[in-house]
Amino acid sequence: MSKSQLLLELNELRRKVMALEESKKYNNLSPAMRALKLAQEKFSQAFHCCPDILTVTTLNEGRYIEANEAFLKITGYTRSEVIGHTARELRLWANLEDRDLVVEQILVTGSIRNFEMQFRNKYNELLTTLLSIDKFEVDGEPFLICVVKDINDRKRMVEQLRLSEERFSKAFNSSPVTMTISTLEEGLLLDVNDSFCRTLGVSKNEVIGLTSAEIDFWVNPAQREEMKQSVLENRSVTEMEVQFRRQSGEVRWGQYSAERININGQICLLSLFTDLTERRQMEIEMSRLDRLNLVGEMAASIAHEIRNPMTTVRGYLQLLKDDLKYINEGVYFDLMIEELDRANAIISEFLSLAKGKSVELKPHSLNAILRNIYPLLQTNARLQDRGINLMLDEIPDIMIDEKEIRQLVFNLVNNGLESIAAGSAVMIRTYKQDNQVVLAIQDDGYGIDQKILENLGTPFFTTKAQGTGLGLTVCYGIAARHNAKIDFETGPDGTTFFVRFPIY
Repeated sequence: MSKSQLLLELNELRRKVMALEESKKYNNLSPAMRALKLAQEKFSQAFHCCPDILTVTTLNEGRYIEANEAFLKITGYTRSEVIGHTARELRLWANLEDRDLVVEQILVTGSIRNFEMQFRNKYNELLTTLLSIDKFEVDGEPFLICVVKDINDRKRMVEQLRLSEERFSKAFNSSPVTMTISTLEEGLLLDVNDSFCRTLGVSKNEVIGLTSAEIDFWVNPAQREEMKQSVLENRSVTEMEVQFRRQSGEVRWGQYSAERININGQICLLSLFTDLTERRQMEIEMSRLDRLNLVGEMAASIAHEIRNPMTTVRGYLQLLKDDLKYINEGVYFDLMIEELDRANAIISEFLSLAKGKSVELKPHSLNAILRNIYPLLQTNARLQDRGINLMLDEIPDIMIDEKEIRQLVFNLVNNGLESIAAGSAVMIRTYKQDNQVVLAIQDDGYGIDQKILENLGTPFFTTKAQGTGLGLTVCYGIAARHNAKIDFETGPDGTTFFVRFPIY
């Protein structure tokens, strides 16, 4: 056997002898000592493998006796830089007052749990942590075992979430678009923005915690069910045209969109809608004007051609009626003449729609015109057991055609008289608002049915047995020729028509 082989054999033999000696020592230990040694080994392994920071320090000085790998990794220090030194020497405490508070509580209670603190690593970076400490003694000397949990990432996420929620809250509340957050099933309002409050004429406190049904938001509840079904199937609904009701009872048009969101495990809706009422009214007005122009063109073309032969027919009917041979048929002649007169009245209204009809605009006092025709209006009202009331504010003169304004007032007042009960009265008011003079004609009838509203002003549309369907159409035509605008408010307590004249 060579010398090198002999040396290898000798070293192996020496290793085995040492292992036998260690085994002999371990076997000679009592069971209690063996269990203690095993527990120490397990503790040491768990101590150094723990992902959270673990340290053992003296209580009196805070000198590090032991620190695990997580401590070294997170702080950036080596073991030799830590063991035997204090946290104060390493400048770990971002706020020394925190250490004083911790020591004070340890002395009183012997422990501390989840104390949020900041410490500084080797590279002067601040880390946010949760500190837990327990006191223990060895041979009468107090020590501390400390557990430090790094919550820097969690704090960052919480801060990012807070900022995100803050940005959403600002966008939600300052958005000019009406927005709500509600439950899908019941429509319970969890939050609404300022635009919602302005649009509906409510305050947040009045609606938060109520359902859309309780605030009577949906004019047609079936539309909400349709929306709900769409959200369940498609997670969202986009640009759905709906009707909604303001707190005052006014019905308006809107474009509704909603997205399904989850809040604490509950299916909710982030809803937004745009009030399209003005745009829709403009579309209706444009359509009405188109029809008005068409009727006006027809009026100019055929009204005179129709009126001339009718005048001839009426004259001969009058002659025949006076003929003694037809004395017994007088009632029939009266009926025919009456119907011809009614047709002639329709043609007169028809002619007033003629496109390009000339008007003579002059400075006039609207109040003076109303006072002049008041006796005639009052006489007509009394014949129907009704009345007329005037409430005229001081207003400037405006550019108007007196004849046309008389006709406009007669038509609107007659509509009001037909809408009220016996013993009631129509109120005629004038006042100045911004750069306009406003003529308001108000009745206390039952309001205008929703189905009729969109057809108001349409030529030949009427709900009256003997109506021509041209009275309000004529009013719109007169207003257009005066650069005025007609709008109205209607509800269960009555209807008010407003004619708004510009002040030049």
